[in-house]
Amino acid sequence: MNALVLSGDPELVDDVRRLAAAASVEVEVAAHAAEARAWWHRAAVVLLGADALAGSPPRRDGLVVLSRKASVAVYRRALDLGAEHVAVLPEDEPWLTDRLLRACSPPASGRVVAVTGARGGAGASVLAATLALVAARRNLRVLLLDLDPLSAGLDVVLGLERAPGTRWPDLTRLRGRLAPDALRGSLPSSRGVAVLSHTHDRPARVPAEALASVLSAARHAYTLTVADCPRDALPPADETLLLVPAEVRSVLSARSLAATPAPPLLITRGPAPARLPSAAIAETLSLPLYGHYDFDHRIPPALEQAALPTRGPLARLCTRLLATLLPGPP
Repeated sequence: MNALVLSGDPELVDDVRRLAAAASVEVEVAAHAAEARAWWHRAAVVLLGADALAGSPPRRDGLVVLSRKASVAVYRRALDLGAEHVAVLPEDEPWLTDRLLRACSPPASGRVVAVTGARGGAGASVLAATLALVAARRNLRVLLLDLDPLSAGLDVVLGLERAPGTRWPDLTRLRGRLAPDALRGSLPSSRGVAVLSHTHDRPARVPAEALASVLSAARHAYTLTVADCPRDALPPADETLLLVPAEVRSVLSARSLAATPAPPLLITRGPAPARLPSAAIAETLSLPLYGHYDFDHRIPPALEQAALPTRGPLARLCTRLLATLLPGPP
């Protein structure tokens, strides 16, 4: 849905157009009330310039008054019209951008999947990257999210460490909403997978607000977002995959993750040095066993060449996972 701007002030209209373009929102502009009549009740939000307050527009939800300065007269007239807010520009530009995004963005339909391992080196990054690559082969829009600032970096896994584009340090000061098109247009990609990773020379802690903004934009911009996470920093997700190597110390390490309010999907990985069966791991952790795969000796050399295979036991498991994570036709 579009936004409507009712104002005869060309500078104010230009400011709104600029903010709307940054938010990837289309706006209709009317200089007079008669021009605005066709859009008044159809627009997702109406931005009414202070110069247009003299008229008597009908009341409606989603009415915002725009002004260059706060004054008693402007607030009183906004109250009479039932406006939800008076935005004083340029101070309230961030708020106005967020309001345009909330009003005009389509409902988010993308899903977020968190992937973590029972211990370091379990293979969670390889599982996350393979899941993303398999999804991209099905022509899905996919984002691979690196949430571990101390890891080698998912951009290296896909050969993007020197590719230009946005990295997490560029987003640590992000506040409010992020336009989905802005996120999608700024990230490097390989083999159909966009990647948001950390840098290797300046690791950065991602504030919760910045992460929330990115996840919100990702749900609008991508069908599937796969987040590779350290065990102590799981993001809000639709599903969590817990990868547990078939060994006693990994099972013991996984117990705290298995006890979360939303139990993860359990995936086990061989080899099992002590022949520990997957069923026993699932019983110990009180988790349903989704699947098992054995270590693929092709993967270490493939990682060195940034050429993870999309065929083999792990890829077949990821194909089955997609049917669970994304029910319905792709």
